[in-house]
Amino acid sequence: MRRFRDKDYVETREEWFFCVVGESHPPDRLIAYLKYLPGDGVWSRQGKSFKRTICAYSMQELVNTINFLKKNKPEYVFYDETVGAEMSCVPLNRISKYYRCDERLLEIVEGSGLDELENKTKELVESITEVSGVDIKNMGITGSILLKIHHRRSDIDLVIYGKNNFWKVLQSLHSINDVKPLDEVRLNEWIVKASAKYPLSVNTLSKLAKLLRNKYVYKGTPFSIHGVRLDEEVIRGYGEVKYHSLGLAKIRAVISDATESCFTPAIYRLSEVETGQEYANDVEMLASFDGTFTAMFDKGTRIEAFGKVERIIDLRDGRSFKWLLIGTFEGMNREYIIPIEEVPLSR
Repeated sequence: MRRFRDKDYVETREEWFFCVVGESHPPDRLIAYLKYLPGDGVWSRQGKSFKRTICAYSMQELVNTINFLKKNKPEYVFYDETVGAEMSCVPLNRISKYYRCDERLLEIVEGSGLDELENKTKELVESITEVSGVDIKNMGITGSILLKIHHRRSDIDLVIYGKNNFWKVLQSLHSINDVKPLDEVRLNEWIVKASAKYPLSVNTLSKLAKLLRNKYVYKGTPFSIHGVRLDEEVIRGYGEVKYHSLGLAKIRAVISDATESCFTPAIYRLSEVETGQEYANDVEMLASFDGTFTAMFDKGTRIEAFGKVERIIDLRDGRSFKWLLIGTFEGMNREYIIPIEEVPLSR
């Protein structure tokens, strides 16, 4: 069986659904966040309803889920010494079922007796494959459709495996007649939710909303695309690097490479870094676990960002570098990335 991949899901004995985060995990557990659990919600299977614990994908929601797990299943909370923080993690011996994004999408594409949303997913994926040339084996489906608890108004959350495949898909979506950008109603809904997460004005958020790159609508149904690394693109295993927090900082910089901004975390390599914090002077990368900033900025874009500066030490050879991290407990409700000047160059 292949390694656990980002955006896969696991189900526990309690019928709790966790979304896997990243590709590197402790040997006896998976880093994952709690997404669905039994309760009064619109998601269901076999007559049983489920509710979501994560809706706005905010750090406060993540804190709330960790506190819930501490109270109800403390064995699902793990202090990760490599990052110096508590994480929600599922012990391998508590997993009752493993949901693979690629297997579920293949089941839909090759299946029959599909419901309305599954049929729409199949049509969309076949269109993407035709215009992009990306094979179905390099695609998957995550979220409620993966778990078969979706309803007719659920979103379609597609996974694209491999950096090159992601950009091929993204650049070809405009060729599909029924794929449209988010309309004003949906953009305004995003702005309202974002105003609770970021210390930014409505005007700034409105400009940011127009830069959303991985969210679209297909025949009236919202869908998103998410890049996930192929096995050969995973360069570090769990415990091979250690992260040291140096403090919060605001920087301005020019994006010198955005090719890995399709993944989680989205990675932007930087040049011309300016900051008032001495420990942030030599930051080389901007990394965002906040999905808002996925594939948002191009090479040559000048940005301003506020987040946590970390020194990353490769324990294999002792080399180190610094990045500014977005999506942290320390920077909750204070972090952001905004463009301040653009110099368009090829990605």
